[in-house]
Amino acid sequence: MSDWGATPPTVVLIAARAAETRHATAAIEASAARLTATIDFAAAAAGLDAQGDADVLLVETAGADADLLTVVLDLIVDYAARGGAVIVSFPEIQLDEVAGTLLGSRVELLCAPDVVDRATAIAVGLAGRGGRLREEGDESEAARLKRLHEEIGRIADLLARLGRDAAPPSGLEDRRRDFRSEADDGMIAPAEIRRAIRARRLRDQFFGDGLFEDPAWDMLLDLFAADLEGAQVSVSSLCIAAAVAPTTALRWIGRLTEAGLFDRLPDPADRRRAFLTLSPRARTAMRGYWQAMRKLGGVSA
Repeated sequence: MSDWGATPPTVVLIAARAAETRHATAAIEASAARLTATIDFAAAAAGLDAQGDADVLLVETAGADADLLTVVLDLIVDYAARGGAVIVSFPEIQLDEVAGTLLGSRVELLCAPDVVDRATAIAVGLAGRGGRLREEGDESEAARLKRLHEEIGRIADLLARLGRDAAPPSGLEDRRRDFRSEADDGMIAPAEIRRAIRARRLRDQFFGDGLFEDPAWDMLLDLFAADLEGAQVSVSSLCIAAAVAPTTALRWIGRLTEAGLFDRLPDPADRRRAFLTLSPRARTAMRGYWQAMRKLGGVSA
């Protein structure tokens, strides 16, 4: 996959159990990097400073003790903030816990990845740290991520314009929100949004999966409906709403958060979880969009 020249870059692997090292080792070899050390979670919990010389830190969390996982995830946030390149691979059962801590940090999140997913993430991570990377295929992962970022920017600009057009009079922005009164006043009912979401999913039943992937819009619609209902949405629930692979959904969540469309709210009952909600700007823009769509005769979202 990659050509790094005479000196291969280095990867340190943190794994909760030996069985998880096989796929990780194969991915490191496929990316033409060099594995310099493999450490367990107990050793990692003592600190990550010793791993500062590695080009990439690859973490496999499957099977990790819950308490050790919490400690290591917090250390990873600090490590990444200091400029360390980190990739965290985890099973779907740990999605809320891992994403609740690492979402919004400079960490590449891989949910239930295969060897190719890991190898691609390693190659992209190394390229971002100045490595010389040769990509094969029609579109490199780096190019795909660049395209994703540009699409997010386009959506953010569109919603910002809609938000300005639908901005409420001065002084109303800070009023206390009452979800039931907003819906009951005949403005926008959450059932309308849910019907639009179901209609979007109907396309897959008739044309097959994967032809109409639009995770950013699917997640915006799901959060808008939840906002009207006064419901809270976990990271894992929003990934399901995105109707794409969890790793892809997490990347979109990260980009939409960076674009100022999503806000991350810690779960007060469990520090290892987080909820996602529309930002005030996105909420105003979604209302403006929905009202504008009604004027067009209720064209499907």
